[in-house]
Amino acid sequence: MSHETNIKELLQEAWSKRRVGNYDEARDLVKKAQSLCKKDDHLFLGRIYHIYMQFESDQDNYAEALALCQQSLEHYMKTGNPNLIAHSTRHIADLQRHLGLNIDSEHNYRKAIDIYRNNANTTQGELANALRGFGILLEELGKVEEAIAVWKETKELYDACDIQEGVDEANDKLDLLLD
Repeated sequence: MSHETNIKELLQEAWSKRRVGNYDEARDLVKKAQSLCKKDDHLFLGRIYHIYMQFESDQDNYAEALALCQQSLEHYMKTGNPNLIAHSTRHIADLQRHLGLNIDSEHNYRKAIDIYRNNANTTQGELANALRGFGILLEELGKVEEAIAVWKETKELYDACDIQEGVDEANDKLDLLLD
């Protein structure tokens, strides 16, 4: 089995363990994967720091999660993969929003959304997720007209992806904003 296959399998298993709340085993798997990485395995290192970020975010440790997400982004920047760069940038914006860093958060949402819009490989779900967080921030900032436009697009994208929970949330947000 190749070095890349081992790392990939360990990270997939770690993500599965995290989803069921088994953080100790998940952390051990990520550490094992990290120990197999070379200094230039930026794709895997980006994923490793993303998983570490998610562990902290799950526990509402947003400041630590933000630092880890920034490390993830640094590695993804070295891969040149726009979707991974946008994904990490969106997570940074989410974490900044949770921390009340609204100016930075707005900047990073706009950056992530711009990357997604200019990449033919972006899925509707990726763009919808970025717009969702941005819509929440715009509401908090009192930018109602822009929030309405963002939530309308978010609803369309989630509908196209057949993600009813996203459609329902967008409808609820629009109901509140349009009152």
